[in-house]
Amino acid sequence: MPPTIRRHQNDTKTFEELTAKEQALAVNAHTVWYLKAARAHGRRIGVTKATEKIARLLERMAAQVRNLN
Repeated sequence: MPPTIRRHQNDTKTFEELTAKEQALAVNAHTVWYLKAARAHGRRIGVTKATEKIARLLERMAAQVRNLN
C-alpha cells in the first residue's frame, strides 16, 4: 500500500492517525460531499441518467463496506 500523503499543508494527521470519532466525522463529511457532487453531476448530465449510474456505484460501494471483515 502506498504511503498516505497529506492533502493540505495544515493537515497534522493522516486518516489512520485520527481517533475513531475524528474518522467518523471525516467519513460523514466525505459522504455529504459525495451526495452534493452527485446532485451537481445529475443536473449536468440529466437526473435520470445520473441517478441510475450513481445508484449502481453506491450499491457496489455499500457491498464493499458490508464485507469489511
